[in-house]
Amino acid sequence: MFKLALTALRRIDDTYAYYLKTLGGGSLRSLTKRLSRLRGVAKGMAMADPAPPLPVRLQVETTDICNLKCVMCTREILGELNTRSISFDEFVKVVDAIEPYYVTMNGLGEPLFDDTIFEKLAYLRRMGISSSMPTNGTLVRHDKLENLVMNLPDILQLSIDGANRETFEEIRKAGNFSDVLVNFRAICQRRAEGKSRRGTTIGIECALQRRNLFEFREMYALYSGLPNVDSFYLVPVFDFDPEGNTFSDIMPSVDEVRELHRLLDVAIQNALTPKERAFFENWRSVSAPWIEERGGYAVKPDENRHACVVPWYNVYVDAKGRVYPCCFLIATEHVMGNIFEEPFHNIWTGVRYREFRDRIAKDRPNLIGCRTCPRNDDSRIGQIKRLGFIIS
Repeated sequence: MFKLALTALRRIDDTYAYYLKTLGGGSLRSLTKRLSRLRGVAKGMAMADPAPPLPVRLQVETTDICNLKCVMCTREILGELNTRSISFDEFVKVVDAIEPYYVTMNGLGEPLFDDTIFEKLAYLRRMGISSSMPTNGTLVRHDKLENLVMNLPDILQLSIDGANRETFEEIRKAGNFSDVLVNFRAICQRRAEGKSRRGTTIGIECALQRRNLFEFREMYALYSGLPNVDSFYLVPVFDFDPEGNTFSDIMPSVDEVRELHRLLDVAIQNALTPKERAFFENWRSVSAPWIEERGGYAVKPDENRHACVVPWYNVYVDAKGRVYPCCFLIATEHVMGNIFEEPFHNIWTGVRYREFRDRIAKDRPNLIGCRTCPRNDDSRIGQIKRLGFIIS
């Protein structure tokens, strides 16, 4: 039964695969409780329950302070940033109120600007909660480097969006490619030497867009050259502006993607190792939806009736305590409440959240922010329903 339940969870969302190894939270009692709750969450997804069990994933913006101006970041169209970090006590109250199974420590700020980030990561470990965190690498030096490697989250994501100085600094404005690469190499080297917290994963995360579209060879060389890196995660950008107009200039054209695929087909054929071939094949797969006639990243808002399960298992809390169903909705009207001002359970089951879930299930083409999002969970919902023993 346990193995079947884990299989079902993988089918709910691929991200869960990272966290299944720590699903038990440190005890058999916790494991039983968590499996019961996950079953309720799955049932809520399948039945579009407007007031499901508490979410199992928390994404929290521990700070809204950042020193870069990345071209694909929502910061560039928002105000009221660089204002605060969530205190340790506030963080504990948020985590204790939600009791998530895993926590992603990111938002529109660089987590290492948060002076209590390592205390927060230690608290999650004590509570048996898995964690992930990105870093732009600009602050990874001296004491902060040593603290980071000894307090690594379960998953550390190194953000690298360009394989050379020109592309990197064009995308991550105000960043210094050479300095960031030195800092990332220092993290990876300490881990390779066994001088970091054990049992963790380090991966590179790259936002695929027009400016770096053709850098698959250079990026593979960069990825392969960093010691002890576990994975490379290629994330396609899409225009997540509520009306789909702000970020269109960073999206590649159909002709550009077709030319990319022509070059990738040759590279795949001539790859020297299985690892290199898999890397190029993934680059092709991630970019392919840009030229698909149906689905893909080019959303037709008036026809976007695909399911989205995010508001049933995930919650986003920004540095000011505002609660959103998803991090892509922060530039919208969809503030569900403030966790510093009212109990989270009241927010999660309140009128605003219930109405939002009902609308995303029945009226997504008219829902600001969601109508322009390419998220498509139709197959996940179908898989959950077929696994009837989970939700019966």
